[in-house]
Amino acid sequence: MDDPVIGVIEPAPWLEIIEGTAPLLLIAPHGGRAGSASRSTLHPKVNDLETAAITRDLAQRLGAAALINAGMDRNEIDCNRLSQLGDRAPWMLDLIARSAHRMVERHGHATVLLIHGWNVIEPRIDFGLGLRDANGRLRPPAGAHVSASNRFINGPVAALSARLTAAGIIPTFGLRYPGGASQNLLQAFTQRHAASEIVALRRLAMLAARGAIDALQLEMSVAVRMAGSIRARGLDALSEIFLHSANHAWRRAPAAINPAEIAIEREAPPKVVRKATGMPPAPPVRVGIEFYDPRARIGGMASFDFGSGAAGARIMMLFDGCRAALFTGEGKAVRDGGTLRLGPLELALGARTGTLAFRGPAVIVNDGAAYLSVENALAQSELDTAMTVEATIDLEGGTQRAELPDGMLDGLIERALGAVTDAKGSAPPNGSTAVFGRLRGAVVVGGVRRAINAVARIGASFTGLEPLRFETRRMVWACFPDAADFTAIEARAWTFAEADARRTARLLCDREWRECELAAIELETPATGARPDRISAIMTTHGGHATPLHGIAEAFMTLSRPGPDHTRIHTSIGFASYRVGNTMGAGMFEYSRVASIADASTDDDDSDSD
Repeated sequence: MDDPVIGVIEPAPWLEIIEGTAPLLLIAPHGGRAGSASRSTLHPKVNDLETAAITRDLAQRLGAAALINAGMDRNEIDCNRLSQLGDRAPWMLDLIARSAHRMVERHGHATVLLIHGWNVIEPRIDFGLGLRDANGRLRPPAGAHVSASNRFINGPVAALSARLTAAGIIPTFGLRYPGGASQNLLQAFTQRHAASEIVALRRLAMLAARGAIDALQLEMSVAVRMAGSIRARGLDALSEIFLHSANHAWRRAPAAINPAEIAIEREAPPKVVRKATGMPPAPPVRVGIEFYDPRARIGGMASFDFGSGAAGARIMMLFDGCRAALFTGEGKAVRDGGTLRLGPLELALGARTGTLAFRGPAVIVNDGAAYLSVENALAQSELDTAMTVEATIDLEGGTQRAELPDGMLDGLIERALGAVTDAKGSAPPNGSTAVFGRLRGAVVVGGVRRAINAVARIGASFTGLEPLRFETRRMVWACFPDAADFTAIEARAWTFAEADARRTARLLCDREWRECELAAIELETPATGARPDRISAIMTTHGGHATPLHGIAEAFMTLSRPGPDHTRIHTSIGFASYRVGNTMGAGMFEYSRVASIADASTDDDDSDSD
């Protein structure tokens, strides 16, 4: 019989419905793929790849009911936004309410799991309950309602946290996605919308008021979603815990699966109103290492975030022309003396030597140009569960140790944080924010071991975005270990829509930077997502001596990044062999430009408001 309040429901063909017998409802709101809506906007959202398949698998294992968005682009209808569902797919809210009511009628209780994707690569699952971890206590952000009972959080959720940790997957509570925003679907399973005009939301709020429903949002990282052993371990953990939950086994034997009780505060703090400063938020400062071996034609970039907006760390390897392997980690980097560490990535630096080490999962994409769209890149990628980098760093002969004595790494970080930015670009900092040397060791990627003997640049990341709106940005650095009169070159050039172009250049001579004029620079790509077809520059010293630089791009990829003032930046970035006269060297290049709406068919936004 049809529900007398909700009435007849006619779902759309893109929604897959699975019937179940357990008091569990699984929902995959973002399991579709990019469509015309994605191609018509400059900042489309990334669909949560593999969540539809994962939800089907879990439903079969658990005997759960499931509502799976298997075909709708979230940029057309976002099934995780109550306002969009209410306006464009109200029947889906009706289905959710009906399913929950039937479970409560049959079993006295319903559990809802919302399956999402999080595009960090490190093996993680972030728990959304309308709560954030604040120094060991769970507290709701301002305005958020908690979506589950204390008993549920300290029962199956706590047990799941322990089980994931044992499986090598990091669990967190609201680290990135607490699920507390008013229009988040998770909030439909609280009392927050008890006065809504939408009948289905009022009925769900009634269940929440009775304590008859618990809901948990699961944000699964890329490594947990992609096919392989990490995904298998994650599914096993979820199946074990929620099969117990469905059978109420966790209530009968809590000591067997439950860790120490989690402290929970259910009252949200008052919302803090911050005064507008009139200045755009500054991007995080990134500090790390860039290196390239022109013989092996393999290069890498590893960096850690500091300052406002710091989000984590990453390492990317570029090899075989246009192949890329990427790891990203979430959280705050640990500074321990001369060592930076986050997850499996570690950079250590002393006065003369250092090390770079990594062993962990990485996404391998065979066409680095695919990264203009994160969704397309992930759809074409495979997971290497054990990419390895083991290398030593030698700073002898190539650095400015007189400027950076003991505490080399701390000095580089502090100088990078203290670099001044004016209205047109990054002003030269007081002292160097980078040093040069060599990196030697080996990389294992895709199961293939590659020895490397590379030039290296350590310090403020060369290609981080600045809080200014340029039209184009062209940059190169090159290191020449065998040169007699200089060690390295850095050159940058910006163009602006409403200001004069700006250029800077400098040469590292006798361990001291010397500013010079950038008389000319050519760095062009024949098309968006293509390899640069020419790289050249001419630096002129104050004595009138011209230093011409010529480069050949050898390993590259493309990126689409959000820029200041709601712009989008398309970037071609990579490594090149360089020549000054008869002296050979190696280094990096970047060509960035502001994208227009005409470019929107090839890029998307790897971010999601909660």
